[in-house]
Amino acid sequence: MYLDTSVAVKLFIPEPDSDECELITGNDGFLSSELLFSEMYAAVLAKERCGHISPAAREKIWDRFENLMADNTVHLIKLDGMVVREAVEVMAQVHPDVPLRTLDAIHLATYLSVDAGPLFTKDRRMIEAAKKLNIPLAGV
Repeated sequence: MYLDTSVAVKLFIPEPDSDECELITGNDGFLSSELLFSEMYAAVLAKERCGHISPAAREKIWDRFENLMADNTVHLIKLDGMVVREAVEVMAQVHPDVPLRTLDAIHLATYLSVDAGPLFTKDRRMIEAAKKLNIPLAGV
């Protein structure tokens, strides 16, 4: 299963619908874009800044994330120029109906570059774009 950041964060930091995400993803691990590495860290820092987690919790979450990458439970797909160019095509295909953001388009282009099973996202724009691209969705 391919997860975008909106779902991956919920697996590491409790949010109102985190339980739903855990039920759907199970314990088999997941794929995502290499973008997830920096997006996840930004999300963890934001949660700390807002007072939702402590600095110690941030460090624990990040260690857990890095350990899951090390044992390949979280497998990040390398970002390359081909995927970035494909993201432009993804944006063009869903335009003008879906105002897709750059990083979301890169996630979708990465998804399209691998055999990942369904896409799991909580991001409304990505869901709409995935529907237009006939990408199978999990949890919808």
